[in-house]
Amino acid sequence: MDAMSESYDPIVEETRALHKKFEELIEPHRPSLWRYCRYLTGSPWDGEDLFQETLLKAFATMAQIWHPLSLKSYLFRIATNTRIDGLRKKKVSMDTYSELDSNDFHEETVNPLEMIEALEVLVQYLPQRQIAVFLLMEVYGFTASDVAGMVRMTEGSVYATLSRARANIRKHCNILPDQIHPEKIESNALLLDTLLQAMRSGDVDSILGMFEESIHNDAKPGFQEYSKKEMLNGSFKHRGLVLHVSLELLWGRKVFVVLAETGLGLVLHDIREFDFEDNRIVYHRGYYFCKELLLEAGKILGVPVQLQKAPNLDWREKK
Repeated sequence: MDAMSESYDPIVEETRALHKKFEELIEPHRPSLWRYCRYLTGSPWDGEDLFQETLLKAFATMAQIWHPLSLKSYLFRIATNTRIDGLRKKKVSMDTYSELDSNDFHEETVNPLEMIEALEVLVQYLPQRQIAVFLLMEVYGFTASDVAGMVRMTEGSVYATLSRARANIRKHCNILPDQIHPEKIESNALLLDTLLQAMRSGDVDSILGMFEESIHNDAKPGFQEYSKKEMLNGSFKHRGLVLHVSLELLWGRKVFVVLAETGLGLVLHDIREFDFEDNRIVYHRGYYFCKELLLEAGKILGVPVQLQKAPNLDWREKK
């Protein structure tokens, strides 16, 4: 080990210890935050990206807080602003509303539990702030005062936005969940099938032969590897259990579903995606560490999720 690497070791270990404390601190809020990110984006895949970005920002900025912290509000505020700021950068207009008098609120309320299933469709029709305000107030129980700070509006404008959201939801309530426009399905069918057969047979040489030398292996939020060499010296050394692989359409995407043989039978071990360029794999993303997404996928696929896996992952409910 070189001197530079040794100099970083104490910082790495201290950061890991702090991150472990952070994970323990936010654990009670993870499920509701993940669902919020999913509904806010209209997709479990985009929701997972927003969820991970939110946790990364929350961990990175916590040291800058000098006042008593409501952790749930803190996390939801970061998720909301990250989503809105991201859309602004894409030039998506943000609707604004003038304040309404309290006497203006006579319309029927909307049962949020009945609308949850349709939100992934409604996200295509409702402005982003309406979705955020509706979710934060009607589903997650935040006050107008809380929400005003999250979406950068006055309390009066929050009430106006909620009113408009309810009206729009009633207007579109006949839209069914199966009307969701599917994402573009991967067109590299032959390459995917070749990769699938190699994964099923455990043909490591064939798999590696499809990798570009500069492949990016992305296992958020666990680790990143930026070349075939790094993968050979890292993730490929940990291949453990017998795995069963299938290619499935999940939430509009073609993904590799990986099951592991355990003493409890077959369990969901991982979900993987690959990007190709010139018939070579240039990017791999695995969801091995993404607890909330895997639990939701397990429900869709009808298989239990592996709750204990290396390195030291234990997702079993604490008694």
